[in-house]
Amino acid sequence: MIKIKNINLNKIVEKDSFLRVISVLIGILIWFIVLDHQNPLVERTISIPLRTNVQILDSSNIRLVSSNIPTNVDVVIKGRKQRVDKVTANDFEAFLDFSGIQDTSITELRIDLPKYTGDQDIIVADVNPKVVKIRLENIVRKEFPVNVKWVGELPEGYEIVNVKLNPNTVILQDLESVMDSVESVVVSVDVEQVLTGETITKRIEVYNSNGRLISSLDGSVQVAVDYNVAKTVPVSTTLTGEPKDDYYVQDYTLSQNTVKITGNYDVLKRIESIEAEQLSVENASESFQKELNLILPDNVQLYNSPPFVTAHVNIRKYSHKIVTIPRSSITIFGGDISGQTKYRILEDEITFSVKGPSEILETLNVKSVKGFVDVSGTTEGVQPVIVRISLPSGIYLEGEVYVNIETERATPSPTPTPTPVPGSESELSPTPAPNSEGTGESPSGT
Repeated sequence: MIKIKNINLNKIVEKDSFLRVISVLIGILIWFIVLDHQNPLVERTISIPLRTNVQILDSSNIRLVSSNIPTNVDVVIKGRKQRVDKVTANDFEAFLDFSGIQDTSITELRIDLPKYTGDQDIIVADVNPKVVKIRLENIVRKEFPVNVKWVGELPEGYEIVNVKLNPNTVILQDLESVMDSVESVVVSVDVEQVLTGETITKRIEVYNSNGRLISSLDGSVQVAVDYNVAKTVPVSTTLTGEPKDDYYVQDYTLSQNTVKITGNYDVLKRIESIEAEQLSVENASESFQKELNLILPDNVQLYNSPPFVTAHVNIRKYSHKIVTIPRSSITIFGGDISGQTKYRILEDEITFSVKGPSEILETLNVKSVKGFVDVSGTTEGVQPVIVRISLPSGIYLEGEVYVNIETERATPSPTPTPTPVPGSESELSPTPAPNSEGTGESPSGT
């Protein structure tokens, strides 16, 4: 059984050691009371710069597109007034860390308590704000084709061909939302520049679906535009030779009526057409086709065309028709203008043969056929004279046509002597004999 000794409190109090301990404690208490009065505990808020490592996002192809990250944060510190008063903003390091971000799903970051680097005995109690909102986007690369946007109009008949771009595609990099908005990548070329050179260097223009320039991508790549100027000109040829007797060329066509040529604009503007080789129809009696080489001027090339055209020639045989016209359809000319000679066509009708395309002969109106006889070389009596026949275009006379012309010198009538009128100063002039015309006859100049 344990025995408990009685402790005598009076004896303890009477000991010197006890009294010394009590004195120390009382002294400490008095010191704290004085300290709290003269150098109390206080709280202070200091604005300090906030640093970030946002650039680290580039290594993950991520970019901060919007945020409410402040440039400064407020830090709350506590401590004795004399110590707290000695603390400055330079004694802290506030840092917003982006190194842990691996994707764009993060929407906020916490700001840790700033690190105190000073030598005062203080406590960092709080920071404000504690959280910042952020929005992140991926940085993406995409490849786009480059097209040429021609500004202005070329002269009629001209066009730009063989367009080559270097590079013809570009790889652009920007925020995913920006890249998704890209509608087209072009280089704008003024057509006036086209007519003065062969290669043009321009910077790209990047447009969104609304047709507006995307400034962050605009002009980021330079593109060389190589091209040729082409002109569309007609192709022509000429017929040479004659088909076989009694045959004619009904028509001919070329496989293409125009070609495109390329070359220097100063050369092209002087060229109005391209000639093909002559098309010979010599002694032809049936339809045929023939390749004709194109004759190109110097420093000119064909564009998308073979060096020849094919001529399709239709050869037809003439149709024949017998035509009869009355004597009244023949005009006499070239005779004696004095009226002393009479001329008469002895035939009542003249019959002759004509030839021509059947479709033209079928429309021939006999009343439109006229004849002309030149009697300037005739002598008195009857003699054959060739008749010149006027026919519609495309109809030809076969052989020569003659008529018999009777030429007769008229006997002059005696001129009566006028009876002088007494008292007159002069005699009357003789009256000319009247002209006499018979049926089918015509004085010269009729």
